[in-house]
Amino acid sequence: MSAGKTAITAMAPLTIVGFASGSPLSQMAMTRIARDHRLAAIVRPLSPEGLLRKLVRALRRGKNPLAALGVPLIDAGEVGRFKPDIIVVASFPGVIPASVLAAARIGALNMHASALPRHRGVDGIFGTYWDDDRDAAMTIHWINERIDAGDIAAQKKIPLARGRPSRELYMELAAIGVELLAGVLEEVSSGHIPRRKQDESRATYRSAADIARARIPFAQWPAERVWHVLSGLGDQRSGLVAEAAGQKLMHGRATHYRLASDVEPGRISASDAGYELHCRDGIVTLGRRA
Repeated sequence: MSAGKTAITAMAPLTIVGFASGSPLSQMAMTRIARDHRLAAIVRPLSPEGLLRKLVRALRRGKNPLAALGVPLIDAGEVGRFKPDIIVVASFPGVIPASVLAAARIGALNMHASALPRHRGVDGIFGTYWDDDRDAAMTIHWINERIDAGDIAAQKKIPLARGRPSRELYMELAAIGVELLAGVLEEVSSGHIPRRKQDESRATYRSAADIARARIPFAQWPAERVWHVLSGLGDQRSGLVAEAAGQKLMHGRATHYRLASDVEPGRISASDAGYELHCRDGIVTLGRRA
């Protein structure tokens, strides 16, 4: 038996209940599970208007991309009746109650787009850009009582090209994650549970509120870093830059930067095409939101 793996009784293909938002990652993960194992049901997130959402979901089932898998779309409270071996969570919003997770005979796995323990929380890719990491990653981890803090089952890092659009990165990490998940489930089904503890001394965390408040301190950051973050995140996010008075800019991606000595750090120059941000050591050109 290899180090860090606990023996369990060997079994046939696993019975799995998925928690999926309908995102590309969740669709890819559920499709692979359905191919390799027994996908018994999928839990979809409900809006605050839960009963209304259930009715709409029933009426529009044919338009739901997960419905094509031909498994029941259920509420979290129904998980227990499917007697899952494993629960797999793929980009599902919110914290799943421990009582629901306890329905899984072996445990629950989560797919998280960062090099855990770095960038725990709602959006690991955001933290990867914001903190100027040189690698991005996908992690498959066991779920415990703390957010994204459970033992790691598998992880893969890739170099993050400077300024790479975050949507493009997300799709590559999603594909990596599906392969990692398949490998973990294969190990579990063959009788071993891969797991290793996270290093708490390296842990970082951002909540959704932290991300919503985030504004780039472009007067203090070097121009290349500002360009990298805004070129990367600007394809999906706006409002990451604010004027001195606090007004958010509705921007798109950063297009380029240039180093310069004649800068006024903190200054924003506007034009029809976009903005010029005066950074610590240069100027970043930023497009307007399309």
